[in-house]
Amino acid sequence: MTRSFAEFLAPSAGALLAAAMAATPAAGASSNDPRGVWLRPEGGVQFSFYDCEGGKLCAKVVAARNAEDRSSIGAVILRGARQTGPNEWAGQLFNVEDGKTYDGFITVKSPTRLTLKGCLWGMLCSDETWTRISAPPAAHAMIDADLR
Repeated sequence: MTRSFAEFLAPSAGALLAAAMAATPAAGASSNDPRGVWLRPEGGVQFSFYDCEGGKLCAKVVAARNAEDRSSIGAVILRGARQTGPNEWAGQLFNVEDGKTYDGFITVKSPTRLTLKGCLWGMLCSDETWTRISAPPAAHAMIDADLR
């Protein structure tokens, strides 16, 4: 039986704040830049993608509407992703529900869409397409104390 990707990342489905859903991406974001804030439509949780670990890519939960999802705010769900192609990164995805780590792949499809895929043993995979809700700031300042 294959688990849904939503089960890989978040403990429950929740709706995103109405204001965030109405937000549009900032102009000028590079089409292959995943840095910024993205919305997972199933569950409505927001994730910030940012530089970490010497130029690698990380992501953490930054907002959620319902209380169950709010307990995951601050959780780093993507660690040490390396760029593997013009619009592609590979790293480790952390499941906040079961505490396990999976192989993760990020593909930026357009300035406003990215696909995140999680795989167990390289065979059982599930993916989702997320929507950008804000572009990266000029100098992304997020730092994970536990990744230093």
